[in-house]
Amino acid sequence: MVNSKDFAFRVNKQTPANGSLPPAYGTVIDCRPAHGRRGRSEKEVKSRPVRLTRVPGPHGVECKKRKRDGKDFKNDDGTATASKESSVDTMSTASVSTASTERPLVVRKSQPAPTRFRRGTVLKKQVDLDSWFTILRFSDPAQLLEMRTRIASCYRFLRDNPMLWKHSRDHSYDDSLPDPPSVLSEFQYAHLRHGHGCMSCHKPSTRKTYWAFLRRWCKTCLHSKIVKEHEVIAMLKEASEEHVLELLKCLPVAIFDSWENYVGVGPGNTHPQKNVYILQDVENLLAEHGRERDENPATWHAECRVWMSEKEKVIQERHDFARKMEFWEDHARQVKSSDFQEKKMARKKYFKERAAELTPPITEKELQLCPSYRRAVVIPKMPNMLSWSQLKPKVEKEAADVRKRCSTPDPRRLPDPMSLARERVQHGLPFFSHPSSRTTTPSTDPFF
Repeated sequence: MVNSKDFAFRVNKQTPANGSLPPAYGTVIDCRPAHGRRGRSEKEVKSRPVRLTRVPGPHGVECKKRKRDGKDFKNDDGTATASKESSVDTMSTASVSTASTERPLVVRKSQPAPTRFRRGTVLKKQVDLDSWFTILRFSDPAQLLEMRTRIASCYRFLRDNPMLWKHSRDHSYDDSLPDPPSVLSEFQYAHLRHGHGCMSCHKPSTRKTYWAFLRRWCKTCLHSKIVKEHEVIAMLKEASEEHVLELLKCLPVAIFDSWENYVGVGPGNTHPQKNVYILQDVENLLAEHGRERDENPATWHAECRVWMSEKEKVIQERHDFARKMEFWEDHARQVKSSDFQEKKMARKKYFKERAAELTPPITEKELQLCPSYRRAVVIPKMPNMLSWSQLKPKVEKEAADVRKRCSTPDPRRLPDPMSLARERVQHGLPFFSHPSSRTTTPSTDPFF
């Protein structure tokens, strides 16, 4: 709508093209009432005729104006204006011919409208596989686990395209996470890293992953599945006394402290540390050792060391990966802790500055005595006006209570020793009064 004094005009849309566009035709829609002094004096809006030049639109575009009968083209006296219409037609044809010779018309193809999503309505056209691949590739691994559990199509797509887990991990962590060992698939790696729940009793609150064993267990299940080193040595001696130490290196080991808490990847060398193993791993190793020995009894003595060396390489790869993973988690935890500390310091500084601007201002000592302030500064989030607006009424009320308590002396409180010392100095007495011995008569000094 274009307003001009007391009139409102409607301008028809032009066909998009390069260069200058032909002028639009306008139609008077209504007559706006006058404003100011003239509007107060006039009670009724007067309509006035406006003469407009009718310019046809570009070639090929249908006119959207209402078709009128031939009777409407006559004047009030009933005479036809044939000469005027002929002159207007010649002018319009001349303008159209010049416009067509000056620039070519560019007609854009109509694009389909975007899809309108409605609740409860299933889309007729499903998402194609290429779009799914792009969506899942740039998703977080934790989100992939959630989608795999809840969406059947995502479960099948992730099952058939296992490299999506690696693409997601590289995109989310910029190659900072170590690559999984050969015994661990990308899905198992993501499940250990981002999943939750005990893998034995399915306790949902369990999140601790023991990378030395490549398992996520609760503490109860962990202690029920481990055996100590001296018990493992006794079990290995029954199978082969001459290869006990070599077989011990073929087992994943972790370190526990004297309080039976997990420390890290083993083996440990210090006395307080204890090497522990998984009972199921020991049983599987002994079963495989016995099976290989029974299949090749004649050549087993020569093949035994080759078999144990291959096992040892796999376990060493697992231990190296577990150490890298534990180091990465410790570093990420430190970075997160330092980030939280910076946000807490920013909240303290921000709230102190805002409290000093109040009337009356609240000092830092008074803020420290406000419980709401102490609770607010331990939140690891950046401060803003919303957080201060929520804290401000609480702090003002608590600071007023603090001032009231400080102004009213409490008879149960002991006198301040520094104030007593200042009074002693003002009266010319020594700073402290020390009796000569334990048997000396107690001092009668009133300031002692």
